[in-house]
Amino acid sequence: MRAGLAVALLLLCAVGCARRSASAPPTERQRQIARLQEFSQEKGMPRTGNFRHADARKAAYYLCYSSGKWELPEDYNHLRYKESDERGCGIDETKFDVYFHRVEAVAMVNTPVTQSLEEASDERALMVAAHEEVHEDPQLQRFPREVAESATTLLGILTAAEFAMRDGDVATATHLSEDARTFDRKAKAVNALHARLRALYAEHRSGKRSRAETADEKARLFAEHAAACKTFGNAHSINPCVPAFNNAGLAFDHTYTRMYPLLYALFEANHSNLDLFLKTLRELGEKLARQGPRGRRIAEAERQIREAIGAAGRSGSMP
Repeated sequence: MRAGLAVALLLLCAVGCARRSASAPPTERQRQIARLQEFSQEKGMPRTGNFRHADARKAAYYLCYSSGKWELPEDYNHLRYKESDERGCGIDETKFDVYFHRVEAVAMVNTPVTQSLEEASDERALMVAAHEEVHEDPQLQRFPREVAESATTLLGILTAAEFAMRDGDVATATHLSEDARTFDRKAKAVNALHARLRALYAEHRSGKRSRAETADEKARLFAEHAAACKTFGNAHSINPCVPAFNNAGLAFDHTYTRMYPLLYALFEANHSNLDLFLKTLRELGEKLARQGPRGRRIAEAERQIREAIGAAGRSGSMP
């Protein structure tokens, strides 16, 4: 999430949240997340101030994203954005594609346990908490943003799954492992849809398609995705479909899906072993950092990930 948003939320919450939670005993959800954080540190993640207190008065974070009807950004950083509340975005949806995002946590310093995180399923709560912890790993932050967001998504699910198994919750661990595979199917579909719609809008801008033709094809493609995503498998911590069947929802999800299939292939090439996968990613991050500006290019990161997958196959570590 955006740095400006994180700072604003921190300033609003820093004093009040701490005062309200100082005398309250930790809930089972807080204790569960605390155990997850200890597990994350065993995996080399830094100790953070996230989820150290609860804010019962904070139901969730309400964020609004929007785009033009005939424009499709690459990710959420290029969408129009504003903070909101439970009443919604208040944006004219006849003029803009809108995604109203209600989320349990955001990447920020000392993010609290919100009411929605407290009430979420174990799968969802663990995945969200793990995702925010992974965000703080300095080695993973060396990747280009487009790679880092997909890596954080995958690592959040995988870390939560392995923790749940360690914690004795086999059902939750199994569900989360299934979610990692389901998200791979979703990511491939979202990336394909994003590419098709970008091409469609380019044809419209060049005069090859009328607005009516473009609108009809746009509606058809989103309807096709809405039908397909229902076949991707059961999901316990993720949404197998885009969160809104419009440009804003698609661009938002493309932030997380763009590099996910390639990273999931790297995970499988590493025997689906979280420790080995993390080691490989951190080595790649260090290598990219040594390359300076070149290493911040998504094409260079993609090239090196593909090389790592190929090297794993040649060494016989491909499952």
